Amino acid sequence: METINIISIMVAVVVVAICCFVAIMTTLLRESSSKTSPYSFSRCQLWLWTLIICPAFVLNWGFKNTNLPQINQTSLILLGITVGIGLTAGIVSATQKTSAKSTTLLKSNSTITKGFWIDILLDDNGQFSIGRLQNLLFTLIYIIVYISLFFKNSMEYPIFDSTAYILMGISSGGYLIGKGMNK
Repeated sequence: METINIISIMVAVVVVAICCFVAIMTTLLRESSSKTSPYSFSRCQLWLWTLIICPAFVLNWGFKNTNLPQINQTSLILLGITVGIGLTAGIVSATQKTSAKSTTLLKSNSTITKGFWIDILLDDNGQFSIGRLQNLLFTLIYIIVYISLFFKNSMEYPIFDSTAYILMGISSGGYLIGKGMNK
């Protein structure tokens, strides 16, 4: 094994460790800066894709593109979709918080977490959300496919076709529409 391979493995491990450390020790994955606030579905989704694509970027550099790090269109689109979801979800939550003049308390305004899985699967009205479940399942499936193809192809980025992006967009759109309808 070449030195660059070993360095890329070490850097990838450090990147994963830092991502996990920051997620555990901070409020990065929560709706607000309180350690007891609910977990944010969109933040968790963005964190997951970052946790997958950043080490893949380093490993691809160390094993395939040692002269210049590269990233492919699939990885950029996956990150772009999740950044878009995160920003849109944040805007929807902020809008709902400022317009919530009734006695109904939105989950994002709540100060107490009910646990990770419950927080990310309940909508802002505290109801189980099929849109969130669907988006979570497709995210996990695509992560498994991405990782398995990456390692199967010897650290080469997987390439998804446009129908995969359409499916992710529909699933993400369903989540965001459901989030926007919670008033």
